[in-house]
Amino acid sequence: MPADIDTHDCDPHRIGAISRSAWFAVQAKPNAAHIAARNLARQGFGVFLPLERHTLRRGRSLVTSTRPYFSGYLFASFDPDTAPWRAIRSTYGVSRLVSFGAGPIEVDPELVSCIMDLCDEHGVVRERLHAQRGDAIRIAEGPLAGIIGTLEAMAPQERAWLLIDVMGKSTRVCVPTSGLRRAS
Repeated sequence: MPADIDTHDCDPHRIGAISRSAWFAVQAKPNAAHIAARNLARQGFGVFLPLERHTLRRGRSLVTSTRPYFSGYLFASFDPDTAPWRAIRSTYGVSRLVSFGAGPIEVDPELVSCIMDLCDEHGVVRERLHAQRGDAIRIAEGPLAGIIGTLEAMAPQERAWLLIDVMGKSTRVCVPTSGLRRAS
C-alpha cells in the first residue's frame, strides 16, 4: 500500500493522487458508486468521486443529500505498470474499468485536477451560476426545490433574485446561488 494513503481516516470521495500514478475512469454498478469508492480506497487505489447536492421531498419534509456528479462513474488513480489494476474489475460495486482494447485508458490529469479544484473538502462540486438576466433557472435545493424561475438580478453574498410563478402571480424571491442550476 502506498505510504501517502492512510486507510484509517480515508475519505473515499477524494484521496490525493499517488506521485507516479495516472487517473482512470471506473464505471460503478447502479447506485453503488459510494460502495465502489470505499472498496477501491481500501485496496490502496487513489479514488476521486465528485458529488453534487440535491434536494428531495420525502413526505412533508425536504431532504438534502449528495449523489455522484457523473452518474455511475468515479476516478481511480494507480500506476498501470505496477499496480494490480485488474483487481478493479472484481471490486464490489465496480461494473468495469473504462478501457479500449487490452488496457484501461488514462483520463487527462488536467481534467481531473480541474474537477478537483471545483470541489470542496468533501468532494462536492461548488457550482457557479453562469447566467444572465432573463435566463430560466431551476432551484435545486431548499424548500423551493424543483421550481423554475427567471433570473432578475444577482445579489451580494452569493445570492440571486428570481421571479417565480406562485398561483398565477409573479413573486420575487432571493435564494443562494449555490442551490441554483440553469434550466435546460
